[in-house]
Amino acid sequence: MAKQKKKLEFRYYTLPEGDYVLPMLGKGWEQEYGLGYGEMQHFHNYMEIGCCYYGNGRLLIEDRTYRYGPHMFTIIPANIPHTTISEPGHIDKWEFLFIDMDEFVRNEMESSRLSPDEIIRIINKRGTLKTKANHPIMASLIQNIIRECREQPLYYKDAIKGYLHALTIEILRLDDERLQVRKSDRFSEYIKTAIRYVHEHYSEDIRISEMASTCGLSESHFRKIFEEAMNMKPNDYINSVRIQEACKLIRKEELSMEELGIRVGYQTPSTFNRNFRKLTGKTPYQWKSDARSRNELLTDFRISAEKGWVGKV
Repeated sequence: MAKQKKKLEFRYYTLPEGDYVLPMLGKGWEQEYGLGYGEMQHFHNYMEIGCCYYGNGRLLIEDRTYRYGPHMFTIIPANIPHTTISEPGHIDKWEFLFIDMDEFVRNEMESSRLSPDEIIRIINKRGTLKTKANHPIMASLIQNIIRECREQPLYYKDAIKGYLHALTIEILRLDDERLQVRKSDRFSEYIKTAIRYVHEHYSEDIRISEMASTCGLSESHFRKIFEEAMNMKPNDYINSVRIQEACKLIRKEELSMEELGIRVGYQTPSTFNRNFRKLTGKTPYQWKSDARSRNELLTDFRISAEKGWVGKV
């Protein structure tokens, strides 16, 4: 019997306008993680930082397996497959931060040594699990961000930016530990390569044959493993990325719909409008004029992916 290939799930979140952090805190995050999902991994559109308060289990990040326990934390960049699996029958408590690190670095950080693109490349290399005992500074920064998000004292958004700056520096300092990235899981590597290609070239006329070539696969074989892993066709994923970027631009800039479509990779306004309506249920004009559009959730998109989890109440 042929070995069954692993599937991946895309879980996506939307941050409040003007914020870099979406906190998932408090009641509802005590649960048996992984129940009903087996070892199926997922990935997010933002960096995920998780803090384990109590419980034990396994953390799978790509082809690596870790044992987690209390006073440990995870740093998992966007688009890195992973999953958390509690000991069977046991309830664990985690809290999570989803962080748009790419936007934060580009908008808020300056470095005399590295360009923003180089910083982003380094901090997005690899997911990891760390202990509070071995990395007390990082653990403290993460807890400070969680506290600011929970209590929201005066100037809390400014404080969060400061802590994020320091946290980014600490993540950069881990780079020496990340030089030897294991690549034994070729299946996962193919999907990662394809996802990275889409995010780098979504504004261009992407051809599936080019994605396949980037992965070193034939187009037919690439389409097969992509659909098996992602539960969607490559074109569907390309469109989901483009429309997410279009929604960001609508919120940030005053552009004509024709210019907007071109900026996110559509060659004609009709193609842009058709795909926008397909994924959001609205035309770009309706999205822009809707009073709720500034806080519209991408979880309403009609795509073959999973919206981000919320805590169980």
